[in-house]
Amino acid sequence: MSLDNNVSVVLCENYGYCRQPESKKPEFCIWGDGMKEIYKHIFDYVSSLEIIDTHEHLPGREEYIDQNTDILKEYLIHYFSTDLKSSGLSNEDFKTVVDSSKPLMERWKLVEPYWENCRYTGYGRAIDYTVQGLYGIERFDGTTIEELNKLFLEARKNHPYEKVLKEKCNIRICIADNGDLESDRRYFTPAFRLDPYIYLHNIAQMNEMSEQAGMVVTCFDDWLELAESMIERAIARGVTVFKSGLAYDRPIYYERVDYAQAEKAFNEIFNSSHKPDWSTKELIAGRAFQDYMMHYMLSIINKHGLTVQFHTGIQEGNGNVLANSNPTLLNNLFLMYKNIKFDIFHISYPYQYEAIALCKMFPNVYVDMCWAHIISPNSSMAFLSEFIDAVGINKISAFGGDYCMVDTVYGHQLMARQNVSRVLARKVDDGVFDVEQACKIAKKVFFDNPVKIFDLK
Repeated sequence: MSLDNNVSVVLCENYGYCRQPESKKPEFCIWGDGMKEIYKHIFDYVSSLEIIDTHEHLPGREEYIDQNTDILKEYLIHYFSTDLKSSGLSNEDFKTVVDSSKPLMERWKLVEPYWENCRYTGYGRAIDYTVQGLYGIERFDGTTIEELNKLFLEARKNHPYEKVLKEKCNIRICIADNGDLESDRRYFTPAFRLDPYIYLHNIAQMNEMSEQAGMVVTCFDDWLELAESMIERAIARGVTVFKSGLAYDRPIYYERVDYAQAEKAFNEIFNSSHKPDWSTKELIAGRAFQDYMMHYMLSIINKHGLTVQFHTGIQEGNGNVLANSNPTLLNNLFLMYKNIKFDIFHISYPYQYEAIALCKMFPNVYVDMCWAHIISPNSSMAFLSEFIDAVGINKISAFGGDYCMVDTVYGHQLMARQNVSRVLARKVDDGVFDVEQACKIAKKVFFDNPVKIFDLK
């Protein structure tokens, strides 16, 4: 068929390549069965891959997993609750829904209208994929929840990390942001959180961290010594990844400030030392202290040439200051600490194109698709397609579950494998590369790249 006198349309069956004689009119393709075959070939390969999970909040050991739960409470610990509340579920009703001491079906009836509103979001789809893949149930709804709950509770007793992370997800290792450097190394390599040393709330927090470090802090120099000591101890224990999530609390622009400004801000903490023990003594150390500490800690990490993960883009939960998390606010850090590998989280959604530009500009900046596939599957695919067009393919990691509960890691990794396969199939359709090269790219983004970026063994 033809659309006008200059352009004709052909249906291609040969893996998306339209190689017509040059004498013919310009042509483009509408994809039929050939596109499905490309996708199937790539997805079959991607499904077989062992992958690296670049970010999880799971408890460091199976024995720490909450047993006082059920499937409704568990699946609403993280993420989908945000969509439900945005759809209209009140905070009061949400508390009832996740109260596992109350009858399951009564709680389901309360949440069901909002669940139906939101089940097609990335968060909702991950749940349906999870119950299909782990429990053989088509979807999470009122007709299946009781059976699902029985299956879930039984599975909870039988080594869920081994079953879900290893057997079902084929994950080599997860980078764990859970505050536990003793996490089970069969499943996790720990990330060291910088934030407690930078965003200091009160003297009680300072005293607790001093006790953990085995040091007495009476002045700013002591605090600097403590921070350096803890970083060096972590590195000596094999930590190669550091993390900051301060975009939840403040803008992620860290100005270069001098020592005197930082010391003055730090000393304000001691103004609450006279308050009684039952007082929260809340007095967050000022921005000058925070900015100085970020630069101070990065300067130490820079000497070792390790990786720092930064939360950028949308914050979890219902309400925050989105502009605080724009990745361009980190520009001065990228310029200053050239020996650090900066891993920008969550494709910086909705600032994903700024993230691509930064990654293109800076050799030490990488982009991480953790969380992204369930925030917006379509945006993640559009982002990856654009990224391949703009940036070297070695600078991106394709998957991080970013969950507090283990089951839904399965649904998320499946969506990630699907999304990456679809993007690569479209690139094959467009003639950018062939199926063999697409499979090589898939292995890089799911495994080879994160191994190198995070210095994994």
